[in-house]
Amino acid sequence: MKRVKLSWFVALVSMACLGLSATGNAAEIIYQEDIIQNVVTKDVLVRTADNVIVLVDASSSMDTAHRKYKKTNYQMEKEALAAGVSRLPDLGYNVGVYNFSPAWKEIYPVQKFDAAKLSEAMKQLPVKASGRTPLVAGLEKLEGVLKGLSGKTIVYIFSDGGWEKAAGKKDPGDKTAELARRYNVCFIVISYAEDPDGVKRVKDMGRANACSRVIPFDSYITNPYYAIGPLYYTKSETSVETTSEKKIKGIKVGNINFDYDKFELKPQEKEELNQLGKFLQANPQAFVAVQGFCDNRGTPEYNMKLSRERAEAVADYLVKNFKLDSGRVTAMWYGEGNPVASNDTPEGRAKNRRVEIAVSGL
Repeated sequence: MKRVKLSWFVALVSMACLGLSATGNAAEIIYQEDIIQNVVTKDVLVRTADNVIVLVDASSSMDTAHRKYKKTNYQMEKEALAAGVSRLPDLGYNVGVYNFSPAWKEIYPVQKFDAAKLSEAMKQLPVKASGRTPLVAGLEKLEGVLKGLSGKTIVYIFSDGGWEKAAGKKDPGDKTAELARRYNVCFIVISYAEDPDGVKRVKDMGRANACSRVIPFDSYITNPYYAIGPLYYTKSETSVETTSEKKIKGIKVGNINFDYDKFELKPQEKEELNQLGKFLQANPQAFVAVQGFCDNRGTPEYNMKLSRERAEAVADYLVKNFKLDSGRVTAMWYGEGNPVASNDTPEGRAKNRRVEIAVSGL
């Protein structure tokens, strides 16, 4: 039997629902003829938000043609939303969809998620984008919705950074930061922005707090995990079944661990990432999901930021050192969520300061 030593865990998962748990044990590349058994993964989805709100931009600025696809940005926005509804697992979310331009309109007022009802409600969106972009006024309307919610809320907002200024109104970045401070909310800004002012504005909105972020629209439509990744993580239970084909089944992945309050990669962790980077270069169809975690020391806000820095450190190392397309490496972060060991001991906390990695697409 042929075995090549590495330190990674097989990610036998689909693109729509990545299994991100890893054991951290020393491991190997597995050829199908080696083990004559497949690892079969049963995924258990763990919800990371209680409420999901989508703000749709139907203003005239969205009626421009996409630079790559032969459709307007608004057409693609509606298609992406329809795809998102079909991919969202029913984990008990409350979901709301609102059109904030050219005027505020309830499309699907916040209620229990029902894919069929939501798909029907989406037909109320305008056929064609037109009119002004009262972005800050829309965020003020959003505040009225947030006041009535409990638990954690994730707000998806489509924007090219355009907005209609009005006397006495805050900048959109300041308004999202204010809402993030006052309510338990994370902003996911799906950006079409191209001009410098628009790019800066969506970046400002995506910096509302540690769990907020900006997702380029092209990445959003080509990698479904960008859309649903902030809403849940996956725990995996495994069993085995017999197989005898000869091919590379995957690569085993162990957790990348970090020192307390650090996100710098240690030399031994870089060596393991080098093995993974070479594997990805040799298997261009494969892609990677990385998710960062912390122990429970520090505030939830700080831990969310630190887990993000850890996930992005791993993603950036792979992309920059092995010249990978950034779309092949998806970074997600969950703060102190999903501990793999007790936070009551130094040894347990050390295990929880980690980034988990899953390879899929093989």
